[in-house]
Amino acid sequence: MSLLAMSIQGGVMVAVITLLRAVTLHRVPKRTFLILWGAVLARLLIPFSLPSGFSIYSLLARKASSAPAAAAAVPAALPLVPVPGQAASALPAHAAPAAAIPVWGILWGIGTLLCAAIFAAAYWRCCREFQMSLPVDSETARNWLAAHPLRRRVALRQSDRISSPLTFGVLRPVILLPKHTDWNDTPSLFYVFEHEFVHIQRFDTLAKLFLAAAVCLHWWNPLVWGMYVLANRDIELFCDETVLRRLGGDRRASYAKVLIRLAERHSRFAPLCSHFSQTAMEERITAIMKIKKTTMVSLLLAAALIAGTVTVFATSAQESTKGAEQKPDTEITHTVGNNTAAQPDAELLAAGLTYQNGTWSYQGKAVAGMYDDNGGIYTNDAAASDVYLAIKRDSAGKINELAPITKKEFRKLVDKHMNLMPTETTAEEETLLSYVDPADGKTYYSFDNGKTFQPLTDAEFEALYPTPDIEWWTYDEFKAWLDEEKVQLQGMLGEKGWTGGEGAFVWTQEKIDETISLYESILADIKNGIMYSKTVDGQDAVMMSYNPADISTSTDEKGLYVKLDNGQEKTFGPYATDEELFAAVRSFCEEQVRLGNLKQSEAEDILRSIQPENP
Repeated sequence: MSLLAMSIQGGVMVAVITLLRAVTLHRVPKRTFLILWGAVLARLLIPFSLPSGFSIYSLLARKASSAPAAAAAVPAALPLVPVPGQAASALPAHAAPAAAIPVWGILWGIGTLLCAAIFAAAYWRCCREFQMSLPVDSETARNWLAAHPLRRRVALRQSDRISSPLTFGVLRPVILLPKHTDWNDTPSLFYVFEHEFVHIQRFDTLAKLFLAAAVCLHWWNPLVWGMYVLANRDIELFCDETVLRRLGGDRRASYAKVLIRLAERHSRFAPLCSHFSQTAMEERITAIMKIKKTTMVSLLLAAALIAGTVTVFATSAQESTKGAEQKPDTEITHTVGNNTAAQPDAELLAAGLTYQNGTWSYQGKAVAGMYDDNGGIYTNDAAASDVYLAIKRDSAGKINELAPITKKEFRKLVDKHMNLMPTETTAEEETLLSYVDPADGKTYYSFDNGKTFQPLTDAEFEALYPTPDIEWWTYDEFKAWLDEEKVQLQGMLGEKGWTGGEGAFVWTQEKIDETISLYESILADIKNGIMYSKTVDGQDAVMMSYNPADISTSTDEKGLYVKLDNGQEKTFGPYATDEELFAAVRSFCEEQVRLGNLKQSEAEDILRSIQPENP
């Protein structure tokens, strides 16, 4: 999970908990909100989460998947974007490698270091001051320490550099008192000692350290700063509640008076210390006076708040199996062109096409696809008809024929242009099936949806379906290329361009921004693990992509054929036993998970399909 996703989900939780806190602060035990803030910290500091069907993000994902698909979603292959005299979208075959760090990464690093430096400086200053403190020489203090044993040794010290009591340290905690402390005021001292002792028992200093770490990592998120403030408040509120439950509710008034008397003395920023009189005094006094006996209703309400908030907002979206069941069987799909045109091409209109609302039509029917001899490709997935056209041009580039073709012929032309397969291959709409015969160990393939099978060696299959020689973009390489492309595109403002999908157009600022946005979405895809080609069989005029998460498998009795979306394939078997097959496949899946070619869930699905009764 990315840092941005962690911060967004954590911010959502902070907003929800803040609302719940405003409504139920005095109705549930104060520990409730400390548990909720702990869940927020886990979301902000741990880069993974448990998926849940009850997560708010699962709900949002289901709503998104049920919405009508956009006719021109971000294509898997890059649309062709021309420039005067050449194809402007043709990516360079050899972009200069770059080790550039994203600007946002630099800014985040600077902010994190600055924030950490502020906390560290405050901590260091406090350490120096605390080192100058002196041990307390008081009978009252010695008696209280003797009555409150703890595995960690607690020290009582005093200093003239503080104005109100505080607790400092984790392994060697110190209760630090002002030098002007009245040691004869035993009741007030008792409240102070009990309060600070609760902080020490609960390791509140360590909790404050984690809060500071979250702020440093997510310094740019104002909701995280809000969490830091409210969580520190709730630490003090719970401490107050704990002390009064131990001492009895009849001490509320006197405890509050001591709190008010000491509140005016506190100043100084000490983020990793627990102060007796610090933070939202009015809220603390109100909470103290409203402390009630814990009831079953309040406990049930607290449990419901914790369980509901954590389940709904602290979990991630559950992966949907519906989309996986509907994936096409081909390992690489591509869509080129786009479905809208800024300006209809006059030559296409003269050839018999009509254009309205971004859609080309032929003889009254929406065109689903057009292939131009010059390499321009137009697709419209929203077209209800199966009208496909081939635009033939003469040597001068003028249209001399507008020929209707079948969908299969259209796909053949596209595949030829994209260099995905030999031109003679026509099994576009057919599913490739295969199995390993345990009797002879040969792999049998079907190219007619299982009607007939024929054995093929790896070399024979490669001859029919040659694996493209693909060079993939790295994130840094594509970013370096994009930085240069932005400059070139900006220099094309006002110039004319043309594509098969759009026809003739003028490079406006809006068109330039649209093109840059498309390239930036590709850059984001590469960062998220989707692979885009730099060259295909040595040619850089096209781009193809695949998602390593997409895989296809087929099984027989004691064999397995696995093909990853990157073209890597592996045949297992035949094996004499199910156990031998399972062991071989498990080793392969573990390696692919380690390399990032498979998700853990995908590997588990493969293993589950062949798992013997007693693996």
